Amino acid sequence: MGKKMRNAPVYFTVAQVRFNPILDMEGYLPAIQERMRKNHFPDFKRENIQQLILPFAPPVEGGQPPNPSFVPRARCVFGDIERTTEIVLEHNSIALQTTAYDTSETFFKAMVDGLAIVHDIINLDFVERIGLRYFDAVLPKSGESLTDYLNNEVRGLFNKLEGNFVHAYSETVTLNTVGQLVSRVIIQNGRVGLPPEVGMLAPKINPKFEEQTGLHAIIDIDASIEKREPFRSEQIGSKLIELHDEIEKSFNATITPFALETWK
Repeated sequence: MGKKMRNAPVYFTVAQVRFNPILDMEGYLPAIQERMRKNHFPDFKRENIQQLILPFAPPVEGGQPPNPSFVPRARCVFGDIERTTEIVLEHNSIALQTTAYDTSETFFKAMVDGLAIVHDIINLDFVERIGLRYFDAVLPKSGESLTDYLNNEVRGLFNKLEGNFVHAYSETVTLNTVGQLVSRVIIQNGRVGLPPEVGMLAPKINPKFEEQTGLHAIIDIDASIEKREPFRSEQIGSKLIELHDEIEKSFNATITPFALETWK
């Protein structure tokens, strides 16, 4: 995933940096919006979304378990002309998401540039989380099988049991010297999509990934660093590269040489 692939399977990518809360973010928006516009993100919209909160408190004896609740959350979205790449700003985070991924270098530069704009105007104090997540679609052509693309370890019991196949799910979580890595593979029928918590907020998926319906797999790899440190803009790019390296290792361990040759 480090080099640009001719037939790249990546269809959605998001990077996020969480920083110290800014309760008066609204007051800084005019200056931020003007800088984002000059940085090729002229589209702008405010969104109010509902965040699901799942209570962890034990139920009262003889009573009902606590009900989940929704908390309103405001965010501002700065988009490009094509509406495929967006910078999402909230009171304590900034994210870059795209359905038109090119290379890690161009993606990280856009992320760091957007964060620099916010820092120049607000003067951020600390960073407490950096995250990077890739979604890749495995779409076998006629005469091919998912077994041609995915290694045995992530296929579970796919193709090994009788009956009508519904889905297979594999997840591996590791902690390494960089941070946490979550590697998932979902095999299912239907169209390529995104998890609800991502899909409802993401730009529209490239039609080439939605044209094919039927048996396919999604490779979902999420890497993150959770550590509170003073804000230093020069470190954000290097941390994203470290996370990308871990994601690339997981991606290469998931796919076969045939898949790599087909996509490169």
